[in-house]
Amino acid sequence: MEIRNENYVKSSLKSVLKISGVYTVHYFKYGKNFSVLPEKHDFWEMVYVDSGEVGIIADDKEFTLKQGEAFFHRPNELHTIYTNNSFGNTAIISFECTQRAINYFADKIFVFSDFEKALLGKIINETPKCFSDKLNEIYLTRMTKRKDAPLGSEQIIKNCIELMLLSLLRNEKKADNTKMLTENLSTLHSDKIVSNIISLLNERLYSSIDLDTIAKQLFFSKTYIKAIFKKHMGTSIIQYYIFLKIEESKKLISQNKYTYTEIAYTLGFNSVHYFSRLFKAHTQMTPSEYSKSIKADNLL
Repeated sequence: MEIRNENYVKSSLKSVLKISGVYTVHYFKYGKNFSVLPEKHDFWEMVYVDSGEVGIIADDKEFTLKQGEAFFHRPNELHTIYTNNSFGNTAIISFECTQRAINYFADKIFVFSDFEKALLGKIINETPKCFSDKLNEIYLTRMTKRKDAPLGSEQIIKNCIELMLLSLLRNEKKADNTKMLTENLSTLHSDKIVSNIISLLNERLYSSIDLDTIAKQLFFSKTYIKAIFKKHMGTSIIQYYIFLKIEESKKLISQNKYTYTEIAYTLGFNSVHYFSRLFKAHTQMTPSEYSKSIKADNLL
């Protein structure tokens, strides 16, 4: 039998971004008027806002990060985080990366896509399997590896961080290139409609509004605005309206001024039971459990 002999040539695979180690992986729930002392260190630190909003100070810059946004503190940048009369749930990852491409992340605010959120969620879920430390331990300086960690858990964390960074870098580069092209009028038209819908929803957080009213105010059919909003936001107008109300209720709960019944009726819910059911569906906690979690986190 004749055997074919070929000279195969290996293709080496280049790494644009390589994470050589992590220092900390955190998930914090900050109540209102929270702050920590400024710090600086010789590695990168990512701050991602999962819900609410937080204030960020980075050297001489100060700004607000909102839900879905992230900022990367570069090595030796003096930085801190705080809240005012609001709350903020954040994921914070400190890591080492010395390749040139990582410098693109300095001094920018990134908005996470669903893919990047999923990768971050995997990192947060995998970390307790790999390390025994609590995710909300503020002054942690060294993580403790578990002897019984699942096979490959460290590599999963490393790979997910690298994939998340590469995805962010790719999307940012794509956005830079897109800015040089002529903007599509149809997209601008749709964006304006979505923006107007969200403005109407925010204006009526403390009452109610239906699709017929929105359609009438924007001079479009109900079917059309539902389709445009779903395409751009990935959810229905009503579901997004409920989401905004739940987010607003978190702020009211953090202020510790109102009962849950008062909050429910203030935000236009039919009953406190309906409000509690929706709140748990969105947060996996009852309003009282959420209130206790904020108070516990502020004792750290």
